[in-house]
Amino acid sequence: MDDIKYVITLQCHIVKERCSGYLCEEAFHLRQGGFAHYPKEADIRFLSITCGGCCGRASLRKLSNALKLLKKRAGIEADQVALHFSSCICRESFHGPKCPHYDYLKELVSRKNVKCFEGSRISNTTQSRLDENGHWSKE
Repeated sequence: MDDIKYVITLQCHIVKERCSGYLCEEAFHLRQGGFAHYPKEADIRFLSITCGGCCGRASLRKLSNALKLLKKRAGIEADQVALHFSSCICRESFHGPKCPHYDYLKELVSRKNVKCFEGSRISNTTQSRLDENGHWSKE
């Protein structure tokens, strides 16, 4: 992970209507959850984008724009960028079920030569309910 200079988290557009993304950014800052494998002392920048709404087709345009600007303005190449599918996209949680377009999103992102990872942050409550039931449940 020493070659990663930029982390982009792809979040669900619908979830983002009520979620600030703070907890994903905090998990990155503290190097917890899906970001635990990044060295704490590394100077890595962070950006959160949404998929643009169902079916997620805007993900490719947004990612392309970010990669273009990163190369032009910061000298960061695509292979120095890691993309994390946020937990609200790749996992079931209290936000809702896993994204029904997740496979399509993975296919779109794969065109851009960035390293991809699943997960950002998952709450302790959601994790305990997943452990108990195999799926998220209020009960």
